[in-house]
Amino acid sequence: MSGTADIDLVFARAVTVDAVVRALAGEGWSLQEPLGISYLVNNDGLFDWQSTSADQAAEVLTVVDSPDNIDYLVGVCIYHSAAGTGGQLLLHAGRSHCSFIPTIDRRGSQKPQH
Repeated sequence: MSGTADIDLVFARAVTVDAVVRALAGEGWSLQEPLGISYLVNNDGLFDWQSTSADQAAEVLTVVDSPDNIDYLVGVCIYHSAAGTGGQLLLHAGRSHCSFIPTIDRRGSQKPQH
């Protein structure tokens, strides 16, 4: 049986991707997934995910948190290495609404799915 699951969060005020990632880091989550770092700026409606090397985390956060992108949905993949699982963290336009969609090794598969 397959299905999708997601978790939606609404914040009292706008947040940055950096702030959410830092908060999750305390629980073992990271931008670094097995194949590097994946991110999205959905400024064209195409959900065109980009990938880069793990040492580019600061640059990725600068891009997704840029004031130029506040009106667009942005996202990063986050990964919990101890659990071997992760997913897409999406922040909606305005940055007061966030969704997490588990997509990496949800059922123990070995291939990341973006």
